[in-house]
Amino acid sequence: MKVEPGPIPAPLAGFRFSGVHGGLKARGRRDFALIVADRPVACAASFTSNRAAAAPVEVARRNAASGQIQAVMINSGNANASTGAQGLAFAEWSCRELASRLIIDPSLVLPCSTGVIGVQLARTPFARAISLGVDALSPRGFSAAARAIMTSDAFPKWTTRKPDPDQGGFSVVGMAKGAGMIRPQLVPCATMLSFIMTDADLTPAAARMILDAALPLSFNRISVDGDTSTNDTVVLLASGRAPGAAIEGPDSPGYDEVASAVTGAMDELARMIVRDGEGATHIVDFVVRGTDDDASAEQIARSVAESVLVKTALAGADPNWGRIVCAIGNSGLDIEMKAVEISINGKPIVKGSELISDEARRRARKLMKAEAFTIEIDVGQGPGEATVVTSDLTEAYVHFNSAYTS
Repeated sequence: MKVEPGPIPAPLAGFRFSGVHGGLKARGRRDFALIVADRPVACAASFTSNRAAAAPVEVARRNAASGQIQAVMINSGNANASTGAQGLAFAEWSCRELASRLIIDPSLVLPCSTGVIGVQLARTPFARAISLGVDALSPRGFSAAARAIMTSDAFPKWTTRKPDPDQGGFSVVGMAKGAGMIRPQLVPCATMLSFIMTDADLTPAAARMILDAALPLSFNRISVDGDTSTNDTVVLLASGRAPGAAIEGPDSPGYDEVASAVTGAMDELARMIVRDGEGATHIVDFVVRGTDDDASAEQIARSVAESVLVKTALAGADPNWGRIVCAIGNSGLDIEMKAVEISINGKPIVKGSELISDEARRRARKLMKAEAFTIEIDVGQGPGEATVVTSDLTEAYVHFNSAYTS
């Protein structure tokens, strides 16, 4: 589902961007991006839970621990994952190389990579990409950077939030990439990368709290194919250039407004990734209620949303309730199946794990022809609730990934 990302965000005080063709991809496509702050800024970042984390993730995780960063460097076309000691040395070298051009400390650089797994990067073209990227830095380079981080993406993904001036006058902008290998599980998520910038004056601790609260409501509840990438990364940067006192935590004036704007931006970007799910034709919210707790609800929602049989039924707009019930039963939880109820866009189709009527099935089929819809599951056991957002599984996904190395 190709969508337009909307107007290009206006320049954000304190940040410059670039996106260039450095020679890492063929045919002149942009393949290298920079996000650079005028000075070290508050940073919070979360990374993949995959035990085979890529070399740039290892370096970025270490550098982000200080809570201050000045530059984010992203290359596409090569994930620098499963590349051993040589790949780790490359990621560390690339930070030193960029730092020398920007005249900053290498520890203030976050390296990010996305693309093919298991292939080494070469220093000569990468050094050229760094040089071109630094030369192209501009407050108006946002869209070029957003396009340069794409791999299998069908469209660039960005968003902006500018709340009412009475709420502080700050702005939030964000970009992301991702279409396949999407089941982010980012810990305190082709690869999912997302970069959120604000001119609000956040301390590193406040940025950390806002990011941690936003992840379960955005990137950590999406799934395209159930595979958590080696390179998943989300970064929140705050330049502090907006007027007002520093925001130190939930009790600070302005905290709730900034947190709401960041969460909204992250949710919108997450949903763009699902819409771009390599051949996807539908985006579906699976909402599970009635479990003992929220964790149990998420376990059921993921079991259903990541079922291949369910996802193929979604592709055909087929209200195959039996597959949903089967996936609930495979969740590993002790569920009283006679209490299960299923609705589509609020219209009941199943009660007590049985089809209500043929008319309900026909109505559900019509509802499932929409590009986006919601399937609600109630197991009638408690207050738990969770949502997982997913896409359907089509022939196009299989065709694309049958010929895409790693």
